[in-house]
Amino acid sequence: MIDKNIFFIFSTARCRSTWFANFFTYKNTFCYNEESRYMSCLDDIYERVSQRKEYNVGFSDPELFHYIEKIHKEFPTARYLFLERDLQDSLESLHNISSIPKNILIPKYSVWEKNICYLKNNMNFHTINFNSMDDVLSVSSAWKYILPEEEFDVGRYELLSSMLISVTIANKPYNIHPNSISPYFDLKKIHNIKNEEFHYNSSIPKIII
Repeated sequence: MIDKNIFFIFSTARCRSTWFANFFTYKNTFCYNEESRYMSCLDDIYERVSQRKEYNVGFSDPELFHYIEKIHKEFPTARYLFLERDLQDSLESLHNISSIPKNILIPKYSVWEKNICYLKNNMNFHTINFNSMDDVLSVSSAWKYILPEEEFDVGRYELLSSMLISVTIANKPYNIHPNSISPYFDLKKIHNIKNEEFHYNSSIPKIII
């Protein structure tokens, strides 16, 4: 049995999720960034947590946001941080940086919108608005929610806040798993997510949170 503080950072695309994964990787904390691209099933969450020595282990990943209901059911007492940005602004930003046609993006955002409703109606969570992500008080409040026992390092925040992360490179550090659970823009896969489940592997230590 593993005693861990598990947290998930959910968002749509273009909400600084990579920055926050970096921010929450510090001392006794490790936060995976878009790790679902290397996961073949939801059970891999347990494997990723168990292989880290840190007490605080999290996942910052817009693609995992599609699995919010299942993750919430499996980890009801985990800490959840929502990076909130206006959906239209988020869509426009993703379109501009990727050149993906909007007619492909809109169905994905429609599902994300439903997931936001689930989050707000069914879960305990902390929110930081996109327009407040450069405000030290807002960021420190998110830190204290996720890591109540860890000291907030203002100097480190100031160092990271000066760094610009424009996009996560999809094929680094590894190529995307051929059976990745990340749906990206596969609408059939997105709609089939409700039929997917955790299949707990007894060889992976169960996590206490």
